Amino acid sequence: MIRKKVIVVEHIDESGIKLLENSNLVDILYFDGNALEDDVSKALEDASAIMVRSAPVTRGMMNNAQKLEIISKHGVGYDNIDVAAATELNIPVTITPEANSDSVAELAISMMLALARNLLRADADLKTGQFKKREDYTGVELGEKTLGIIGLGRIGSRVARRMSLGFKMRVLAYDPFISVEYAAQFNAELLEELDALLTASDVVTIHAPLTELTKNMIAEKQFRKMKQEAFIINTARGGIVNEADLFRALTENWIRGAGLDVFVKEPPHPKDNPLLGLQNVIVTPHLGSGAKESLMRMATHAAEEIIRVLSGKQPKHPVNPEIYD
Repeated sequence: MIRKKVIVVEHIDESGIKLLENSNLVDILYFDGNALEDDVSKALEDASAIMVRSAPVTRGMMNNAQKLEIISKHGVGYDNIDVAAATELNIPVTITPEANSDSVAELAISMMLALARNLLRADADLKTGQFKKREDYTGVELGEKTLGIIGLGRIGSRVARRMSLGFKMRVLAYDPFISVEYAAQFNAELLEELDALLTASDVVTIHAPLTELTKNMIAEKQFRKMKQEAFIINTARGGIVNEADLFRALTENWIRGAGLDVFVKEPPHPKDNPLLGLQNVIVTPHLGSGAKESLMRMATHAAEEIIRVLSGKQPKHPVNPEIYD
């Protein structure tokens, strides 16, 4: 049997590497995050598969990869991959949608709780010797408040169920691709208009993909409709929230605070992104899926998709299934 070449561009949990090795189908070139784009492009010329996390896979790279049979994304968001080009070339692009939902949902909830109780500010003050009055950190309870979820997919639905049952929050959802009956399974009330969700919610959390429809979905007009005491959480993708308008919303007291795991430009830097300097913002370095269990699932699920395709089978989770029509 002729073994096929698989490129793993960035670091993944060792379980994914072992799965590929044990398949006896492939030879692995593991860059472990230490390769330049030109190095990856050169290696792709005789590769049958590539696994990526955030590294780009461009049309030019694919055009030079005559043997490429699959692009396997370690994760869910695939805006770093030119899917249109892959589709034209009949290359399936796969994702791991069942791997990281719990981890991202838990991060979003963690941000809600930390913002509601001013935990990061209290922690920072105490560690620098400032034992202030408790009144300086007066927060709010989430219990029985209203939670607005934009995007009630795998992650949003988990947030809805946890917060409705655990905190008895009223859950509103905006998602034009689901039904009222589907939303009700997760104790969520489906709204037809985004504005209605923004106006009513004490916390807004975003769990939608970045598309032409969602780019700058939350900007000045939307912020001005939110409650002055509201929080907004974005663990989905940078670009859904207009960062300049969010800065104004936070500094001019249109809303109370924000939790951000994603940014338009990553990595962000305090010199370029003033949101990183605000006390009423919690920022994390795109670590929503960064739990041990999630990383293991993403690595193994991405490896399994490669093994399926290189064995002549169709993948379970292609984002361009039309190539099989």
